[in-house]
Amino acid sequence: MEKNDENEGWRLLETLYELGRADIPASIEVLVSWLDVPASRVQELLTRLDAQGLVDQARCRLSMQGLVLAVSMNGAQKLAKHSIAA
Repeated sequence: MEKNDENEGWRLLETLYELGRADIPASIEVLVSWLDVPASRVQELLTRLDAQGLVDQARCRLSMQGLVLAVSMNGAQKLAKHSIAA
């Protein structure tokens, strides 16, 4: 993936994780709203991430591998916030 694709891919993983934590069912429409990108772009990202084993495109959710990655990303962000404050 190119840099922009990679950034949007990370954002999609984070968004799917946050939706799950908030118990909000993920759908293309919800992802379009949360990510502020066109539906075609969300579909494209889901296809690419599905090919990498990170999401289940048909069910619009993280795979187990994607969940592990999203949880570790979330933890890294929290650690970074704490280290900046220290």
